[in-house]
Amino acid sequence: MIRPRHAGYLGIVALAWFWLATVIFGALRPGYSHVVNEISELGVMGTPNAVWWNVLGFGVTGVLAAIVGGTIAGSIGREPSIAAKIARVLLVIAGLGIAAQGVFPAEMVNGVVDIGSPSTRAHFLSGLATGVAWLLGVLALVGPMRRDATWRGLYLANIVLAGLTIVASLTLRGLLDAGLAQRIGNTIFMVWYVLMSMKLVGLDGRRAPADGTAAA
Repeated sequence: MIRPRHAGYLGIVALAWFWLATVIFGALRPGYSHVVNEISELGVMGTPNAVWWNVLGFGVTGVLAAIVGGTIAGSIGREPSIAAKIARVLLVIAGLGIAAQGVFPAEMVNGVVDIGSPSTRAHFLSGLATGVAWLLGVLALVGPMRRDATWRGLYLANIVLAGLTIVASLTLRGLLDAGLAQRIGNTIFMVWYVLMSMKLVGLDGRRAPADGTAAA
């Protein structure tokens, strides 16, 4: 099993790579705007470099996010509580949902998303699964973090970032261009991974000591 410190480094690298990849692949696609166009459009079937984006952008990032998310939940408490175990499963699902978006790219017809396409539907469902699983997993970790002396300082970050994600998903789409609204939401989502990955690095490969391990 991967050590927490190594998973922390992977988390930081994965998120830095994802944003770098969006810039690189966006620059390679004529007319692509990070304000107007959504990230999924980089992998739409038939567009330039779509396969590479789906593998390197969604695929690599998703697999690493699953590893890191599972390690985060597994590192909280001397013995994981029921809530932490549930969070671990949910965070792995969230990461795999990102990867699945690359396995099932969206399809477009004449510049419009083909909602009737099975691949498009699977793509959207994968994205939804990522968001819901991540949100529930983060909230499930609030209790275990509060009982763990090493992680206690971050439990409020879970609440705040989860709340901001909900607000962003409900409000920004109607106020901003789709691409910009999505990237703001993704930034909140990824700030959580960066904070938790930095904490894993600080654990130096040791499971955090807990001052209370009762199951939630």
